[in-house]
Amino acid sequence: MGETSLLKEEAQGESSLSLVVTSLANLHSFDEPHSLFEKSIDLMLTATQAQSGSIFLWDETAKELVLKVRRGTYLSKVPDARVRLREGISGWVAHHGLSVLVKNIGQDERFREIKRSRSYHSPSFISLPLLSHHKLLGVINITEKENLAPFDEQDFEWAEAIARYISIAFENLKAKKRLSIENEKLSREVVHLKASLRTLEPMAAIGKLACNLAHELNNPLDAIRRFVNLALDHVLEDSLAREYLLKAKQGIRRSVQVIRGLLSFSRETNTPVHQRVELHSLIEKSLAPMIQSPLFEKIQFQKDFSGKTVYVVDGGLTTVFKNLFENARHAMKGSGVIAVSTHPNGESVIVSIRDTGCGVPAEHQKRLFEPFFTTKDGGEGTGIGLSICREIVERVGGEITFESAENRGATFFVKLPYESNGEKA
Repeated sequence: MGETSLLKEEAQGESSLSLVVTSLANLHSFDEPHSLFEKSIDLMLTATQAQSGSIFLWDETAKELVLKVRRGTYLSKVPDARVRLREGISGWVAHHGLSVLVKNIGQDERFREIKRSRSYHSPSFISLPLLSHHKLLGVINITEKENLAPFDEQDFEWAEAIARYISIAFENLKAKKRLSIENEKLSREVVHLKASLRTLEPMAAIGKLACNLAHELNNPLDAIRRFVNLALDHVLEDSLAREYLLKAKQGIRRSVQVIRGLLSFSRETNTPVHQRVELHSLIEKSLAPMIQSPLFEKIQFQKDFSGKTVYVVDGGLTTVFKNLFENARHAMKGSGVIAVSTHPNGESVIVSIRDTGCGVPAEHQKRLFEPFFTTKDGGEGTGIGLSICREIVERVGGEITFESAENRGATFFVKLPYESNGEKA
C-alpha cells in the first residue's frame, strides 16, 4: 500500500472517530430505548470498523437476556433471541460482568466448550456487559471487523468506553422516564387536590354558617319550648288549645333535631383529613356499640372481610358506618340481617353494607343524598345523615352509592382508595 493510501486511510479513521465522539453526546437526547440502542450499535460498529453486532437487555423478571437490536446480514435472519446466564458467550459475559476481546475463538481457552454459530465469518469478536453501579443492564456483541481482521486492543478500548457511555445514557433515559411518570402523577394529584379544595371551600363555609345558625336558633327555641310546657300546665286535658300546643311542641322537637343535624354537619365538614387507619379495625370499632345496643338486639350482623390488611385515610369514616348501620336498623324496624363485606377493586376497596329492610322507593332514590331529605316518618329523621356520609367519603377521594328495590332491602357501597400493608395496591 502506498504512502498516499495510508494517509487517506488514517484520515478516514480519524474522521470516523471524530463522528463517534460527536454523536456520543447525542445519546442523551433520545426519549425511548429503541432509538437509543439503534444509534448505540451504529456508533459501536463505526468506532470498531465492524459490520455486525447486537444488543441484549437484561430482563430482571425472567432472569434472561433479550435481543433488542441487531446489525449484519446474517443477524437479520435470526429470530428474537433469549439467553440465560452462563449460556453462550453473552450469558458468560453477563454472569461474570466482564468485557472480553477474542482474537480467535478457536484458540481461546475461556470459550473452548462454547459452540459459536457457523454463520460468523470471523473468529474474532468483542462482547461487553452494560453495567450501572455493578448492576447488569445488558450485553453488547461486536463481530465481523472489516476485511475480517481480528479486533485489537485499540478497538477493545474504544468499545469499553462507548459501552460505559451507553450504560449512562440508558440509565439517564430510565430516570427521565420515571421522572416524567412521577410528574404526570403529581400533576394529576394537584388537579385532584385543587378540585377537592374547590369542593371543600363552599362546604366549610356552609358548615360555619350552619354552626352559627344552630347556635342562634337554639336559645329562642329553648325559650319557646319552656313557655309551651308552662302553657300546657294551664289548659284543660280535652281542650282544643291543648291540642294546638302539643302540635307546637312536636314542631319544636323537629326543629331541635334539625339543629342537632346542622351542628353535626358543621363538625364533620370542618374535620381535617389526615389520619391513616386499618379499615377492618375501623369497621369493627364502628360495629361494637351497635352490637351492644338494645336497639340492635334483634339484628344479626354478618361479616365477610377481605383477607388483606387494608389501610385508608380516615376523615370521619366511623360516622359514615354508624349512620349506615342506624339507617339499616330503621329500614328493618329493628329486626333483620345487616351484612358487611369488603373486597379490593383495582386501586380501591369497596365496603358494602346490605340490609333486609323495606328498601328505598324508586321515587325517593334520586334525592336520597340531598341535605334535609328524609324518608322517615313522624319527624324521626333530619335528612342530614346521608349527606354527611357522602361529604366525608368524597373528601377522602372515595364514592358512596347504593342499590335498592322497594321491600327487597338496600345495599350501600363505600368505595375508598386504599393501601395494602402500607403500600399502594
